[in-house]
Amino acid sequence: MSALADAIRQGRTRTDLGPSSPFAGLRRRHARTVDVVAQSVAATAPAGVLLIHPAAAYARSGSFAFLDIAITITLVVGVALVIGMFARRVASTGSLYTFAVRGLGTHVGLLTGTALGIGYLAVAMNTLSSGASRVAQLMTGSGEPPASLMCALMVGFGAVIAFVVARGLRMSTRILLVLESVAVVTVLGLSIAALSLTRWDFGLLVPHPSDFSLEAILTGVAFALIGFVGFESGAALGPETRRPFAAVPRAILVSVGATGVVMLVGTAAQLSIVADRPGAASLSAVTGLASLIDAIVAVSFLACALAMTNAAARLAFAMSREGLLPPVFGRASERGVPALGGILLAALVTLVPVAVVALSGSRQGLRLVTSPASIIGFVLAYALVCAAAPVFLARIGELTLRTALLCTLPLTGLAGVLGFYLAATLRDNPAGLLWATGVLAAFVVAGAVRLARHPAVAARIGVHDWPVDSDCIDGQVRG
Repeated sequence: MSALADAIRQGRTRTDLGPSSPFAGLRRRHARTVDVVAQSVAATAPAGVLLIHPAAAYARSGSFAFLDIAITITLVVGVALVIGMFARRVASTGSLYTFAVRGLGTHVGLLTGTALGIGYLAVAMNTLSSGASRVAQLMTGSGEPPASLMCALMVGFGAVIAFVVARGLRMSTRILLVLESVAVVTVLGLSIAALSLTRWDFGLLVPHPSDFSLEAILTGVAFALIGFVGFESGAALGPETRRPFAAVPRAILVSVGATGVVMLVGTAAQLSIVADRPGAASLSAVTGLASLIDAIVAVSFLACALAMTNAAARLAFAMSREGLLPPVFGRASERGVPALGGILLAALVTLVPVAVVALSGSRQGLRLVTSPASIIGFVLAYALVCAAAPVFLARIGELTLRTALLCTLPLTGLAGVLGFYLAATLRDNPAGLLWATGVLAAFVVAGAVRLARHPAVAARIGVHDWPVDSDCIDGQVRG
């Protein structure tokens, strides 16, 4: 008899599981690895970022732009490995928020969750407005479309996002998979075509010593991080995923790898264009397919807005079940999704940029706040999780020198990038920084006050999914 068969024969019925988990109501264990990958990849919007960021990165770092991307990929891979340490042991819709709580306690977890939530919503608002702007430009043929058209498009796209989020997880992730796959394949094709037209000139991929500047490199890395934020959002699907402890860490690494490859190819193409044709600074200038590129950017950014709203709805679901947020965000629909909470967040993501554009006629004022909010939110959350991991592993007796080093390296890099970014933003965009940090501080203080006044809420912080009766082989527990 095999060891497995012998263990089954001698095994005793579990009597300590219970009928439900803290995330009762969600449709558990139905999503696949591909759904987690689709969520994570779409949140990074690789196609849209690729068509915009390389030129801006070159303007900031010169010939060090490609090195900046490589450094950023290394940093993000380190963060992904740290997140995997938690994801192999804990499954929660709160993702990084729950992980930080398990490692560094309630108040650090609150700061992590607030920063992550602000990051999700800031990126969702920015990409929704940017995608609508691109569509409006295509419709009117003008670089400055009417504000009324942009507002109408944002309302329409926001309604679609709300509908898809409310319909169910697999519907949203499969739509994300199709949209982003088509966009990425098209962009990679355009990048290879551009490389061919420029005779594969890789001269600018090798940094020129004359371009060296520590400030420029740090600026480039901070800017390149924008192209990767959201890669961790697949962890929020853990309770809804089959074999989450295996699927989620694997999917996060796959999404980082895929996004990294796309960014490297796109940056190489952009630098090849600059080296061969200094007057042509973009793929559209070389290929002559400006309308197609605008359409790809719009699709990628709208998919990103959907993915970020999806992740924010899961984070709010966890916080609501713990008592930090109103109960409406913790309700699951008959389809097993936090539908009402997702609809409310989609409305917020839509109405804020609509109000800004309607009042000012431009989305520039929105970007002044959402850009620092997204970078500060995500980098802070990533750094705190890297700090929490060794404490968590030590507590459960699994800390090793290797894991400690693996946590320390990305933490050091993130702390340096965040410190430099704060200093640079304070100089260049003090109003936006004040708004972003003010909103973050206000929510953290409000959460801390609630925790102080309600000890029962503080005791529930950090809940995660666990096996229930229905997960047993016989489907139920017999006493």
